[in-house]
Amino acid sequence: MSPGAGRRGAVALAVIVVVIGGLALGARTLWHAAQTAVQPSGCDFGAYHVELSRSENAAQMVSVVLRRGLPERAAVLSLGAALQESKLDNIPSGQGDRDSVGILQQRPSQGWGTAQNLSDVRYATGKFLDALVKIDGWKTDSLAVVVQKVQVSADGSAYAKHEQQAQVMADALTGKAPAAVTCDFDKPTKVAAMATVVAQLKAELPVAAPAASGTTITVPGASWATAAWLVTHADRYGIAEVRCKGQRWQRSGGWKADGSASSAGVVATMATV
Repeated sequence: MSPGAGRRGAVALAVIVVVIGGLALGARTLWHAAQTAVQPSGCDFGAYHVELSRSENAAQMVSVVLRRGLPERAAVLSLGAALQESKLDNIPSGQGDRDSVGILQQRPSQGWGTAQNLSDVRYATGKFLDALVKIDGWKTDSLAVVVQKVQVSADGSAYAKHEQQAQVMADALTGKAPAAVTCDFDKPTKVAAMATVVAQLKAELPVAAPAASGTTITVPGASWATAAWLVTHADRYGIAEVRCKGQRWQRSGGWKADGSASSAGVVATMATV
């Protein structure tokens, strides 16, 4: 083989390698774009991706448990029930089975409350907890056994398959697992009034009075449960970042180490538009 032929062969091989590499890169880019297109906006709880509205509903459910001072097991049971009954959707009246309403598909005809009240996630969760705490062994028995005693479903065994996800989500939303929920959002097109965010924080969580100054809201003494609530509600209210105990969450990029994040409370910074 002549030297020229050898060089031409090497060049051809290099071109083939580049083309193949380019095709692979293009395929990966297209695959990522396709995943982004089909995967709805939401939050990640470990390996579980949960749509945004469902993540907000889950945070509201857990907030009721926290306000009542109940153990984390109550949050696991509540979430497990809702995952089976509605996939964490707040189903309107007339769209569920028979007269079932809301996130837990409770029936007004069975004494759970009015359709209007049961359409409120916090009210529905409160009614579930009222019944839950009356059951012997609710803190120790399996999720399927306990939830079936509350919900009286046609097939109580169906609740069992949700126990692992309910546990992971409860760990994140009660603050047992730090920085365990992350959501990825574009820059907001609107930002809620600071007073609105402060009012919702006080209504949903057992926190000290938040202080608003400039574009920041500080919740003294708060920890990971408050941080998780703020992250899951960040798109609704236009929150740009949340800082807690050496970690900072941002709308793109998730949680990262940040030495300026104090252990004395949680700080949320509102976005600017």
